[in-house]
Amino acid sequence: MMKNKERLLWIFLLIFVVAISFFNFKSPSLAMAQQGNAQSDNDFYYYSRLFQKVFATLQQNFVDTNNVTTKKLMYGAIKGMLEATEDPFTFLLDEELNTALNTEMSGKYGGVGLSISKNADKGLMVVSPIEDGPGEKAGILSGDIITEIDGKSTKDMSVDNAANIMRGKEGSKVTLTIVREGVAEPIKYPLTRAIIEIKSVKYKMVDNNIGYIRITTFGDETARDLENALIDLKKQGMKKLILDLRNNPGGRLDTAINIVEEFLTEGKIVYTRGRSRNENQDYYASKKGDEWLEGDTLVLVNQYSASASEILSGALQDSGRAKLLGETTFGKFSVQYVLPLDARDNTSFKFTVAHYYTPNGRRLHGKGLTPDFVVVEPKLSSTDITALTELRKGGQISAYAKKYPNESSDATALPAFKEELRKQNIMASDYLLERLIYNERNLDNYKEIYDLRYDKQLKAAIEYLQTGKEPPQDKEEPRENWSNEKEEN
Repeated sequence: MMKNKERLLWIFLLIFVVAISFFNFKSPSLAMAQQGNAQSDNDFYYYSRLFQKVFATLQQNFVDTNNVTTKKLMYGAIKGMLEATEDPFTFLLDEELNTALNTEMSGKYGGVGLSISKNADKGLMVVSPIEDGPGEKAGILSGDIITEIDGKSTKDMSVDNAANIMRGKEGSKVTLTIVREGVAEPIKYPLTRAIIEIKSVKYKMVDNNIGYIRITTFGDETARDLENALIDLKKQGMKKLILDLRNNPGGRLDTAINIVEEFLTEGKIVYTRGRSRNENQDYYASKKGDEWLEGDTLVLVNQYSASASEILSGALQDSGRAKLLGETTFGKFSVQYVLPLDARDNTSFKFTVAHYYTPNGRRLHGKGLTPDFVVVEPKLSSTDITALTELRKGGQISAYAKKYPNESSDATALPAFKEELRKQNIMASDYLLERLIYNERNLDNYKEIYDLRYDKQLKAAIEYLQTGKEPPQDKEEPRENWSNEKEEN
């Protein structure tokens, strides 16, 4: 018996040695990578040999040849190279992503209507639901974290990869799994994709003197649309302006610069600094546009105002042309280029080339711009967030609004409704219930571009422009620096 075991052991060892010999015969010698040490982290030839070693070994020995074609390995290496920068705004754009990026900037595409970003600690975050899109209608909120798309984890997805998966043919389905602060369990949102038409500029007179303009993104047509809005509002008697950039995730740098020139005729707008001299650009206002040079102006911002929104806000704040009201902005102070990689494959890559600074030299990447007037919108408590989720699942608000369509019924009907909810273990505050019921009753007025009843910041802006009285300063909750960058001295 022992001899049989020894014989089997020798046979196993012989097979192992032959296999190793065969493997080494077919693959580059390990000695190639072991000759000498890297002279530095930038020793190109040393690390190129390591790359060649892995590439050749996989192509010659990997069991599934379909997964180790030269194209697949090279694109994988390029993707990994870009991800190694640890910059959430640097990544590979494959054919689908490239097409999607161009489509989004044109202002019309099929999807769920969510602007998203990558938070270093939390993951894929909803910056803002696009107005009247499937995501907003379903109840997805700014600050929600998307953990899965159709059951696939978003942990290692880039922003554009996730956005591309969420896009699709009108009428097709996609399910998002959301983690919401204050809610114990993840929430699944089955959504039906729709054509998302982004009207980036909406406007209306608030009263006889004050005009209101909301910019939702900085696309190809935004500067022209804003100019037309200013012309129309002036014809209606506008003497003062509220410019609303809340929940605006940004867009084109040149669009932001063109918009600033509607407010300024001279002075620096923004400047960029990068490694290459070509990226060291200073942008100055010129006599171009000039539709709103004198009237009092307030700019509304919040924690989801980012990138081009911050360029516009920072230029107007530093120049003294406008004051900011609201909450500290997102803090994206970097510039990206998109360069073609392969015309045949329609691929490109996006990468950060420079940092940008406000006219006074402020660069607040990961920190954001602080408003002149800090006015904080009421935040829902954790109890209310849980209640909100349950109410959106259960349809109780819709049923109540149908049964009691007029607000005059609330004095008698609302207390009983609250008690009924408590029996279902839904502990919603009066503020939350009244707001949800109000919104449900006013669904037919959904196209209105503002609603003063629950907009504390807009009400404060109007009062300031009407009376000149500064609003009381609120205190913001401390916010972490989301970027991976070291603090600048």
